[in-house]
Amino acid sequence: MGVDLENNPLLAEEPQLSLKIACEYWKRRKINPDCDRDDIIRVTRKVNGGLNGLEDRRRYTAKAKAALARIEGFILSGSTPDTRPVLHRGSVGEAVGNLQEQLRDIGYPLAIDGDYGPATELAVMEFQAAHRLRADGIAGKKTWTALEKAAKQAA
Repeated sequence: MGVDLENNPLLAEEPQLSLKIACEYWKRRKINPDCDRDDIIRVTRKVNGGLNGLEDRRRYTAKAKAALARIEGFILSGSTPDTRPVLHRGSVGEAVGNLQEQLRDIGYPLAIDGDYGPATELAVMEFQAAHRLRADGIAGKKTWTALEKAAKQAA
């Protein structure tokens, strides 16, 4: 790969280089045909030299297949997956701030602090009740959709 990792091993921590190293490892050990056959045991042996980590690999493979099946289901049905996060008490971050901002814009007096605390939960519950949604304080797909509709009507 043209990189002196022996004298500079910390270079392998850089995301782009670590990905290249992993891909080269995968290619040189010819792991893809085993993946294509769904041979988790053989893949584990090639990656780990034995069966160490087999249970984790089975669990992660099952999760990945379930996620791909959901995506495939959306594609086949013609719908698209909802990428909006499900938010609840204890959630923090930019998505919470966006939720708080939308609620404030339609009349709920909230601080925009990115922290889904009691005030945000109460505002969401009041919004849900006012829009005939289950007032559980959890901002999921139906709540986001109703918020978007309410924001359009307020504009």
